[in-house]
Amino acid sequence: MLDFSFTEEQLMLRAMVRDFGIRELAPSYKDRVKAGRFPADLIKKFGELGLMGLNVPEKYGGQLRDAVTVGVVLEELARQADDGSWPVFCSYGAAMMVSLASEEVKQEWLPLLARGEKIFLLGATEADAGSDLSNLKTRACKDGESYIIDGEKNRVTFAMQGQVLIVLAKTGSEGRICPFLVPLDLPGISISPINDLGCESTPGGIVSMDGVRIPQRYLLGDEEGHGFRNMLHTFDSLRVLAALESLAKAEVSLQETIEYARKRIQFGKPISKYQGTSFRLAEAATNIELGRWLCYRALWMKDNGLKHSKESAMVKWWCPRTAFNIIHECLLIHGHYGYSRDLPIEQRLRDSILTEIGDGTAEIMKLIISRDLLGREFVDS
Repeated sequence: MLDFSFTEEQLMLRAMVRDFGIRELAPSYKDRVKAGRFPADLIKKFGELGLMGLNVPEKYGGQLRDAVTVGVVLEELARQADDGSWPVFCSYGAAMMVSLASEEVKQEWLPLLARGEKIFLLGATEADAGSDLSNLKTRACKDGESYIIDGEKNRVTFAMQGQVLIVLAKTGSEGRICPFLVPLDLPGISISPINDLGCESTPGGIVSMDGVRIPQRYLLGDEEGHGFRNMLHTFDSLRVLAALESLAKAEVSLQETIEYARKRIQFGKPISKYQGTSFRLAEAATNIELGRWLCYRALWMKDNGLKHSKESAMVKWWCPRTAFNIIHECLLIHGHYGYSRDLPIEQRLRDSILTEIGDGTAEIMKLIISRDLLGREFVDS
């Protein structure tokens, strides 16, 4: 028999995260947006609860959890505040990449990550290299027992307050792509803000590196090119988690809109009594459930050691687009009130666009799916 229930431990963890969100995240959300920062002391509270080290082994100070449980945590955090899941999401992805490093580097950095004392960022996108990572311009040149990195990374989330950047750079004459761990306080690094459409509390920026010297041990992976191949597999689970977060925000907007539709009176009765409204809500609820359970199936596949690149790609293109459409419908049902800054719906609509862009566009996701369905030789030209 199939079992679609969560374990008692997962339900208890969800309740704990919900309580934390209600007490710590939701009340201060507007203050974070106004300040344009996610407070360091709040991130440390994430660490104290064990949420920053969900895939960090205990010997490094973490609390290892399976992928489904991580999904439960991130989904609940996203429900409680529009920016609530960002610190944990970034930490989860960074930990998978730092885990490719030597034991010395893991001992050095993973405890800081798990305690929330250092914010780790990912630097992949460049001006001419988003989906096309083969066009990276950032270079890492070997110099004795060091690497010297030159290049620029665009749209780095948390750039204005992060401390460590995982940089994708090309090495050697063959131009192999490698991930490097780069502390952001090193000489030769400058960071400038980007005035994005949304995500005001976690502002992105441009990280420029001019002759940045790092020790050889900060190459992630035991040889050039090896770390990147392993790193690509981390994107499967990250894409699923991002999709799940987007649906959580759509679900919150839906619940708010259901309450509004019950109270809003037009032509002598609640607008919920008009099928033009109630059917839209029914469609939204259906799509959220469809996407949510495909997300959890993909995470279950990861936990069971099953290949899930196709399923990951499916939810990554479909869920963010669906979430955007649902939030848009919710805004329209609220009318001009929903369009104003008095309600959070307009900001959720803006924020949701980023999930469609980050970690792979819809076109790249459909290419992955097509290759799996048809075979690479029948898809690639």
